[in-house]
Amino acid sequence: MLETLLITFREGLEAFLIVAITLAYLTKTGRENLKAPVFIGIAVALLISATTGWHIAEMADTPFMEGWLAIVAGILVASLTYYMMTSAHKIKTQIGDTIEKHAQKAGKGAMLGIFVFTVVMIAREGMETALMLGAISGKTDGYQMITGAALGLGLTAAIGYLWATQSHKINLKAFMQVTGIFLFLFAVHLFLYGIYELTEVKNSFLYNEELHQAMKPWVSSKTLFGQLTIYGLLVVPCVWLVFVAVKDKIFRQPSTLSAE
Repeated sequence: MLETLLITFREGLEAFLIVAITLAYLTKTGRENLKAPVFIGIAVALLISATTGWHIAEMADTPFMEGWLAIVAGILVASLTYYMMTSAHKIKTQIGDTIEKHAQKAGKGAMLGIFVFTVVMIAREGMETALMLGAISGKTDGYQMITGAALGLGLTAAIGYLWATQSHKINLKAFMQVTGIFLFLFAVHLFLYGIYELTEVKNSFLYNEELHQAMKPWVSSKTLFGQLTIYGLLVVPCVWLVFVAVKDKIFRQPSTLSAE
């Protein structure tokens, strides 16, 4: 449940920031009429993401498929997280430039451009979420996944509300850094878990019973060390959050993301 909560929280927060920056830019430039395609695009992107997640979960019904899904998810999540963490300071400008490019189109072209842009940006976050959740669906109880996802989205909504009403008190940069660290560590965990699954599949080139048993304490959530590893995914980002908070307080240079 903890993994699902943090995954949905991180991806939900990224999606929220994209939407917030988009709507703020449209308001600032006097293009209120282009907000409707944004909301329609969000609905379509959520539908695409939910459908994709369902199919991925169905695919992960054997150790072979579960292993490869975990490996692919680990590689993609690590690369996308690295990209987001290294280019976060450019996102606001990039979104503004893209919206401006579409908004200048004549007639319905502007609405279609904004709609497609929203679908692509939000569906990207949703697809990443679906891939990660699908990769762990085979080893996670369905009820716990639903509960974790609901809590993660609820936490995203709460942070979004606080950010909208009291943005000067919310250090979103720190939140993005912390959750980014979690996702990167989780990507490594997924990659190792995928290898672990493939080492028990006899028709896999990675099949090795000795290696499978050797990796079990490290990746299996049923072992004590495996459970400590999972909780470590939360502890490490929390330590970083405390470090950032203390550093900002000492130097009195809090950094926040703004959609204005």
